[in-house]
Amino acid sequence: MPQTVFLSCTASDLEFAHWLQRQIEAQGYLTVVESDTPEHGGAKWDKEIEGTIQTALAVMVLVSPDSATSDRVMKRCAAARQYDRLLIPVLIRHTPTLPWYLDGMDVEDLTLDVERQLKHLLQRLPTPDGDLTLGDARDAYLDRATLKSAHTVAAYERSIELFLMFLGDRTGTRRLPIQQRPYVVPDAIPLAALGPNDAPIFLHFAEWLLSPSDNTADGRPYKPTTVELRLAGVQSWFQFLDDHGWLPARFPLAKARRIVRDELRARPKRSGPLQPPDHIEEVIYYYDTQPLPPSLRKAGADDERVARWELARLRNRALLHALAETGGRISEVLSLNLHDFPDRYLNRQEVLRVEVTGKGGHSYNLRFFDSLPAIRVYIQARGANLRGSTSGDVPLFVSHDPRYDGQRMSRVVAWRVVQRAARALGLRQITPHDFRHWRATQLINAGHPLDVVQDYLGHRSVETTRAYYARTDPLRVDDAAKSTPLPDPDDFM
Repeated sequence: MPQTVFLSCTASDLEFAHWLQRQIEAQGYLTVVESDTPEHGGAKWDKEIEGTIQTALAVMVLVSPDSATSDRVMKRCAAARQYDRLLIPVLIRHTPTLPWYLDGMDVEDLTLDVERQLKHLLQRLPTPDGDLTLGDARDAYLDRATLKSAHTVAAYERSIELFLMFLGDRTGTRRLPIQQRPYVVPDAIPLAALGPNDAPIFLHFAEWLLSPSDNTADGRPYKPTTVELRLAGVQSWFQFLDDHGWLPARFPLAKARRIVRDELRARPKRSGPLQPPDHIEEVIYYYDTQPLPPSLRKAGADDERVARWELARLRNRALLHALAETGGRISEVLSLNLHDFPDRYLNRQEVLRVEVTGKGGHSYNLRFFDSLPAIRVYIQARGANLRGSTSGDVPLFVSHDPRYDGQRMSRVVAWRVVQRAARALGLRQITPHDFRHWRATQLINAGHPLDVVQDYLGHRSVETTRAYYARTDPLRVDDAAKSTPLPDPDDFM
């Protein structure tokens, strides 16, 4: 949780305590205030407060004539000493004689120059320990940062959410040291894990935002203007952490900013439509003729292992055919079930339409025709009994690893299937989403109207299709100007 400062006072000093609480929380700390009011009392309450003090960064007691005689304030000071917490007495009203249990302590006197003494008081607060996680840092920032409006808060919160998604994305080949740490969720990564080799973190985040995605939750790719907004949100967050001394000194924040600024400035702006990687067509058919590995060709090879390898090959073949033909996002293709492919369609020479839920909950149809034979062979190889499932929700693409046999294929495994084929053919990195770009480009080049391509890809607006894929030759536009003259003036005379 965010690092806590515990404040103890009497009921008469509660108003001042709340003012001081606001000053402390503006620095990014969580503050717990306890007074000697009737609702704050009892054995259960004392136990909870003792637990709070035990984990607090510091314990402050507001010193006044009333608190000087308060048994409860004295007990809180004793608990702070017991658990070796930093104890800071704060004089807020003139008190002729300080209580005995504060003898010899450095008292912050806020009865004099409040502004100067407050600054000195805040400087005495220790910086959070190395257990502060990215999730804690996010919560502290959103709760306490001075953001201008609710809209800004929402925008920066989304920026941090995307940043954590980026850190948790295990499909990329260029991973920073902080992304290689073992963790359950990115929120649990300690801030102390950031090191000098993580300096390109903002640049990698920007590149991730600009790259296509098969995960509908992250909404990629983003336009450059949106990427700038997301970067601004994350950099503001990091600056907040640095201002409070929470970033490890070995993480070079200034260098991280400079790397992303200089790199993005040097890159030419993209003009024209997205282009699929060269030779991607070869990847589509890689698994059609993939040879059996040498280890499985040996005499005495385990028959079950050979059978599982062949099942996986047929699955991979059907997957790549489906990705290439439908242009579907990987999450959409992996959501397909066996009941989406009735027997009567698998043997017909007709287009099969399967409704899926795309980006933003928008429904559209994936279309299958040339890929149906590969899908049919894969289904037949899995066994006829699968078709008799009563659940009606048997996945089409599943794992054939004995550990996960029959479970729906994951996005990470599907990504590896594509990568394995690309590497075997000596091609650069190709992702499942590249097939979507390839299919769109193929349809455009074949002369199909933009509204047809829009419907095929499931875009909500034809402008999205136009922005990503439509190309217009300036000379053709010139020809249109020359070949479409104004009306003959004689017709109006």
